[in-house]
Amino acid sequence: MRISNITVEAYDVGRDFRWAGRRPMDVKAVLVSLEGDDGRRGNAFAWTAELPVRAVVAAIEDAAVPHLIGADPLDRPRILAPLWRAFRVGLPLPVVGMVDVALWDLAARAEELSIADMLGRRRERLRGCASAPPVDTAKDSEAMVEELLETGFRAVKLHVCGDLDIDIEVCRAARRAAGDDIDLMMDAMGLYDRHAARSLGYVLDDLGFRWFEDPLSDEDLEGWRELRRRLETPIAGADSVRFTARDYGRPAASGAFDIVRMDAARNGISELRALADLAASLGLRCEGHSFGPALGQAANLQVALSVSNGDFFELPVPLGGLDVGVRQGLELDDDGFVVAPDGAGLGLELDRDALRDRRIDVG
Repeated sequence: MRISNITVEAYDVGRDFRWAGRRPMDVKAVLVSLEGDDGRRGNAFAWTAELPVRAVVAAIEDAAVPHLIGADPLDRPRILAPLWRAFRVGLPLPVVGMVDVALWDLAARAEELSIADMLGRRRERLRGCASAPPVDTAKDSEAMVEELLETGFRAVKLHVCGDLDIDIEVCRAARRAAGDDIDLMMDAMGLYDRHAARSLGYVLDDLGFRWFEDPLSDEDLEGWRELRRRLETPIAGADSVRFTARDYGRPAASGAFDIVRMDAARNGISELRALADLAASLGLRCEGHSFGPALGQAANLQVALSVSNGDFFELPVPLGGLDVGVRQGLELDDDGFVVAPDGAGLGLELDRDALRDRRIDVG
């Protein structure tokens, strides 16, 4: 099979989305579709975060499309090689990642296999972890955690608001609401300095949190190592779209992390799988990050189902809030696990009709 046609489009997938029903969030995403000469399509759909969708669409069209027409989707290393060279001089990493995901999806659909099966499936489901927004009061924290538990989650990841005193009270309130049997995590999003990160980290130790994510800026690796030496709570990092699997090698080997994280939808399926293998060789965990449209969530799930050194699958909440554009999104089972979808490739089916009025004109 050869790639005969490529489309790149931008969409507002979060027009009606309120993170956990509370915080409005602007979620714009880019859809890459590769059509094979047999009519099959491979897709990648990723949230662009702070990157303007116009710039991402233009970068894919200018840098990637010339290498895709007529290419065999199984020939990923050759196709991606010039994109990696362009990345060194400024090409946004999500451009490489989205092309990689679309190639995986098309190749797997051609074989009528899931990507997890192509990678070597190890399991059928993973424990769901709700990705919850920052809140400003203990009362809001308790109410939010209670609602998420009622939804079926048995793990919740909080995010700091950036005020240390408030964040400490929010964590304590979350533990009161969750009880002792629910896993809680905290993501500081790189906002804290060493003193604040230690102060919050000691509280997380007392409360038995499962991990402390991105406690410091990506660049402060000595601070990460110091924090890991001082705290009992595992340190997870770094959720940076600038990092490739290779970038993790030296800091991971030098003791900066207990857990490494990456988003397959933006960094690529190949990169997340490589990171998981690197982490396994160092005795570390790898927990894929997942936020954005459902097809992007599915890219992370397919990798997570193929590795053994991760325990959770992160989902934006409310469940289904970012499922626009697919016929059916990812779901929790009665045990609070995210179940592998049945379909080939990413496992979810694109619904272009549902996206029609959300398209962004990028000129």
